[in-house]
Amino acid sequence: MQNKNSIKRLVKNNCACYLGTKHGIQNYCCLQDGPCVFFAQDDSLPRCTYFENGVLPMDGKLEREYNYERNVEIGFNTAKPRVNCQKCGKTFSANSNRQKYCDKCRGRARKENIRIRVRKFRQKDGSM
Repeated sequence: MQNKNSIKRLVKNNCACYLGTKHGIQNYCCLQDGPCVFFAQDDSLPRCTYFENGVLPMDGKLEREYNYERNVEIGFNTAKPRVNCQKCGKTFSANSNRQKYCDKCRGRARKENIRIRVRKFRQKDGSM
């Protein structure tokens, strides 16, 4: 994460849950009841909903970069996951967690599924 130092600075200066050193623990977070996830040694992408909803919006540029690294598109105050279409492989913003196909492939996939379902029904029914 290239913005890790900027995020650490934002946490230290603006996060109400960050207490510095407490109970002998460096970078203590009262929500985690332990060290803050952003000061961990690994380069994983940690999640802290308090930080994402309450602190991060203070810096718009950093918020856009933070969400881009997590592959999340923000619109109307709700996060839309970015997903790859199972037909064409194109990345698109899904409206729900169940959406598999982009707008172009959705109609074709629906027709194919109807065709398969009707074929199974007709074989089972024995009429055709």
